[in-house]
Amino acid sequence: GKRVPLDLSNLTNYSFFPGQIVALKGKNASGEYFKVDEILTPPLLGAPVSSAQELANSEDCKIVITSGPYTNSNDLKFDQLESLVEKLNNEILPHVVIMFGPFIDITHPAIIKGDLDFPNQKIQPKSLDDVFKLIISPILKKINNKIQIILIPSLKDSISKHSAYPQDSIDRKFYQLTKNFKPFPNPSIFQINETLIGVSNNDIFKDLKDINKGEPNNINRFDRISNHIIEQRRFYPSFPGSTKVKRVDDEDEYSPTSELDVPYLGLTEFGDVIPDILIIPSDLRFFARVVKNVLVINPGNFMKQNSLGTFVQLSIKKPDLSSLTKIENDLYLHDIWKRARVDIIKT
Repeated sequence: GKRVPLDLSNLTNYSFFPGQIVALKGKNASGEYFKVDEILTPPLLGAPVSSAQELANSEDCKIVITSGPYTNSNDLKFDQLESLVEKLNNEILPHVVIMFGPFIDITHPAIIKGDLDFPNQKIQPKSLDDVFKLIISPILKKINNKIQIILIPSLKDSISKHSAYPQDSIDRKFYQLTKNFKPFPNPSIFQINETLIGVSNNDIFKDLKDINKGEPNNINRFDRISNHIIEQRRFYPSFPGSTKVKRVDDEDEYSPTSELDVPYLGLTEFGDVIPDILIIPSDLRFFARVVKNVLVINPGNFMKQNSLGTFVQLSIKKPDLSSLTKIENDLYLHDIWKRARVDIIKT
């Protein structure tokens, strides 16, 4: 029952971070330290599979992915969001839109100051809920009702009742949204056709601080963290969460930024299989990577502080059984990474 330090001097390659679950092989001869000889790789979860009959019913699918904020830091105008709605209806014509918050960012300078003046509005909102109902909802409801819109809340979102991760979904009826809007919790795993998609709106790529040696130094940071997520089977494997340090009266003041709700962290685990696609927005540079046959996407911010951002157009081709990996009993891997195209588009 004694805690002893680890001696990693025999290892040439490793990458560790706080909260990581690891299996180590070595010796504890003196009882004073554990000399590690080998890192045992944890077994991966299985990949999702479908039968030939299920795949025969699948069709081409086009998905648009956006991540807030949807205004820049100078004002609370949603002009670019209106422009996106026009593109969705007239140019892109997607089947599904996945929209990550924050829709109303509580860290926005105007909201912090309480400056909520909307000169073009006949009825001025009296609360942040009213801002969504009177300003944002009418814009979103212009999206063609044949398009399914999935809404994922953010820890910075004023419209979410839960300010800690994991979060419950937002109330669709309260915010006067139509039935083609599907509010999901943060994080969530859902299925579009045969494709299993996992989404999480907590910036693990920015928060995870790993210590590495050897080969991991040469691996792309996004690939390394994506690999940690897949191996640890959790959307946010780092613990404790990240903190922000601010100097106040010559003292460091620490405040949490990832806001982990520890008793409910079990809700952030994958479950029985690894999703085909992982979508995790980050403040870091947008990317699309393939890690362990999983397509990992960071769409980037829709709006940056004082400039335009990016969004993602994801096209998934109808499965061709001859090109898929066949498993026994007429089951096939989805091989989404082979038949998906990711376009990162400037707003």
